[in-house]
Formats: sequence, structure tokens, C-alpha cells
Amino acid sequence: MTSVAGVDGTPGGWAVVLMAQNRLTVQKVAALSDLVDSRSDLKVVGVDVPIGLLENYEKGGRACDRAARKLLGRYRASSVFPAPVRCVLMANSWANACALSRASAPQGKAISKQTFAILPKIREIDVLLQTRPELRAVVREVHPEVSFAELGGKPMIHRKSSMGGREERRTALTRAFPQLRMVEDAGRKLGLPVEDILDATVACWSAFRLSAGMGRGLPETSTVDSTGLPMVIWV
Repeated sequence: MTSVAGVDGTPGGWAVVLMAQNRLTVQKVAALSDLVDSRSDLKVVGVDVPIGLLENYEKGGRACDRAARKLLGRYRASSVFPAPVRCVLMANSWANACALSRASAPQGKAISKQTFAILPKIREIDVLLQTRPELRAVVREVHPEVSFAELGGKPMIHRKSSMGGREERRTALTRAFPQLRMVEDAGRKLGLPVEDILDATVACWSAFRLSAGMGRGLPETSTVDSTGLPMVIWV
């Protein structure tokens, strides 16, 4: 038996939606290594953090980020935060992170506070994939808004934190997962925010597509970073 999972960062760890034998379950883990160590049957894990990273600042960021913004259009393009350059992973403060990003290239710029807020998550996944290279074929970068656009046939219109945004995403997900409401109720009992549950669920949908050979990458021609990690958003 194989399984797939969708993972989204949440306060205190990760929200995980797991699919095994067409059944969805939800859990919260403190570290992604806790999930992969407990499930030897995992074929694909879709994770909502940047994985492959540029060495030097480039306007617009990675090609996969630019492709994702183009796909999402005016409403949701802003949800794709520019991934930090690799040297920023060693930063110990936002000011330090901005200085390192600026120094990485002649036209280098500071990173956003949103990007700095997820830096510990990016660092965690990077360390995991550097120290356990066998997981590189399993752990794949996804972006919930890209996945929702693929699932719904078009980008979502409303912000995910709004009432309309939650209902819009539930409608798209319920077509793929009729048991969504049970997953959401179980996740709430674990203290997971609704938005994180929905994002982890659509990440699980993309993971399933990848495991079945139906997924695709943005951009179509992917590149790898200096450590061999792919710079691609899977959907």
C-alpha cells in the first residue's frame, strides 16, 4: 500500500492531510521528519514551501515563482512570495536576512516580512533534503493557490482568509474529496486553522496527481539549484 500527503505550515508545526486507500485523515506534526519517519509507504508529499533556492537575487525570483504568478493572474499572483536566496537561510533576524539578500547580487533587494516568517519552515525542509537525499523524490514543492487554480479550472477569486474564499475553496475540494467536511471537523479538533486544513488538502490532491503520473511542473523546463534541488512548483 502506498500513500500520499499534503502538508502546510501551521503554528507549532505542520498541518498534514494524508490519503491512503482513498481515505483522508488529518494530523498535526511538529516536524516533517516525524511524518516521513512514521510512514514508510509515502510515495509523494506535497509541501507548501520553496525547496530549490537561487544563489543570488534575481528580479522576479525563481522561474517557477514567475510561472506561478502568471498562471494565477491579477487576483492571486501576490500569494506567491519571492523565495529567499540560499544564503538567507543562515539569517538570525529580518534585518540580517535583508542584508544578506541585498549583498547576494549588485541589484539585490530585501526580503519581505512574509518570506522571513516562513524562513524556519524553508530551513527545516532544506536541512531534511540535504541530509536525507533519498527523500528528494518524495517531498515536492507545491503552492495551494496554484493547486486550487488547477482543481477549479481557474484561479480563486477571493482571499483564502475571507468567508467567500473559504467557501470557494471548499466547493472546489468537495468535488475531489466528498469527505472534506469530516476532514475539516477533525482538523479543527486538533486546533488547526481552517485555511491550513484546506491548503493541506489541496496539496494532498496535487500529491495524488503526481503519484498517479498526472501532475505537471511549473515551469515545464525545470532547473536545479546549486545543491541539486529542483526549482519547480508541482501541480
